[in-house]
Amino acid sequence: MESELDNLNSLGDFLKVLPEKLEQTPYDYTVYTQWIELLRAGGDIDSLRTARQCMYGYLAVTSDLFLEWIADEESLPQALSDESVLKHIIGLYEMAVRERMSIIMWQRYVDFAAGLSNSRDEEIRAAAVAAFGREDYVIALLRQGVESTGAHYLQSQALWMQYCDYILHQINKAEGSQKDELVEQLQSVFIERLAQPHTGVDETFTMYSEFTTRHNAATYEQQMVDANKIVSVTRGQSVQRNAFEDRLVESEGSWAEYSRYISGLAADNTTQPAEICMLYERALVTSCYSPEVWSEYSAYVAGAFDDTQVALDVTYRGLRNCPWSGRLWAQCVRFAYAHEGYELASRVYARATDTHAVSYSMVEYGLLAVAWLAVTRADPGCDDEMLLDTCDQCVDVAYKLDPSTADPVLYFERCCTSTAANAKNGTERARKLWTRICKARRFCTEAW
Repeated sequence: MESELDNLNSLGDFLKVLPEKLEQTPYDYTVYTQWIELLRAGGDIDSLRTARQCMYGYLAVTSDLFLEWIADEESLPQALSDESVLKHIIGLYEMAVRERMSIIMWQRYVDFAAGLSNSRDEEIRAAAVAAFGREDYVIALLRQGVESTGAHYLQSQALWMQYCDYILHQINKAEGSQKDELVEQLQSVFIERLAQPHTGVDETFTMYSEFTTRHNAATYEQQMVDANKIVSVTRGQSVQRNAFEDRLVESEGSWAEYSRYISGLAADNTTQPAEICMLYERALVTSCYSPEVWSEYSAYVAGAFDDTQVALDVTYRGLRNCPWSGRLWAQCVRFAYAHEGYELASRVYARATDTHAVSYSMVEYGLLAVAWLAVTRADPGCDDEMLLDTCDQCVDVAYKLDPSTADPVLYFERCCTSTAANAKNGTERARKLWTRICKARRFCTEAW
């Protein structure tokens, strides 16, 4: 009883200072973990959910934390028969598999769904159908997992085989046209997999041979001739990948070796973008706090897919891992502008400045400000006066920061003044900006 009271007192004291802490340091991992730990001790599930959502809004969440969050939800009374709780658990799993590429997390998610489907409790089965929004949720989830992880050269086979086994089980129960449709579906799954480089390609080929013998015996010879042509190409691709994988092991998974791996596959126009993305995801397992990797990844997807939302999603993930990176904030501003225009870009810029994400460094803020100036200049709704005001405002923000963190070559300042000088009637404003810069940076010969 005494320890519970101590926890309540600690929570009360913590909540008094929490708003100020979050205002000053919204990216402080320790603040969130302390907040969550105190709420867990108090048992307030609604407040706990709020705290966790708040943390997820600013910072990346590890797989271990997601599993802890899921376990807390599952521990609630009648959790698995309560549709609303189940929806929340499903939402946590969805967040977890989006946050980090993890075969293990996908397997946990599939096992969770299969456990609901196989439950002897009718209420649990009904709640699961309602929460997932479909009766065939297990096979749909397996298909989603295979699509998300199939490009992992080393570790994708187990989940894919589980997917195949599930369809085979349905085939064995089906009859007539339904069985024919399932056989055709699984054949397509096999052919797609045989064309995808993976370490278990010979195992997949053997499985396909057995499947064809049993379900397509009349066309077995032609089916296997066609499959052999596909597999011969895949085996050739595997030789190159095996060499890269060996070097990865030797380098203990260094980013430099991943970068060479990516460049090597990208030079081959037969490589699918999903495989390149998977290599970035694998690299980020150990390099998630490297803005360089996130920046390169988001730039790649921006070029590989005709969808700026994909690039924006990768950049958002990068910012939750590296919120201090002006380079990533700058990319986010540019992608936001390309995706939805000036309004979304302005919200991204405001979030970076309002949350003090890059306030520790003039260099990092400068990278963000240059991107902000670029979209302001590019937007048809922004006139020259608005552009000049933006230049002044960016300098105002920058010169309130620690001058020891300034850029010695004045990249940001050059961009501001050149932007002002090129604006209509902006020459005098540019002159005033340089005068201000030279006074503030009077010991910097580059400024003069």
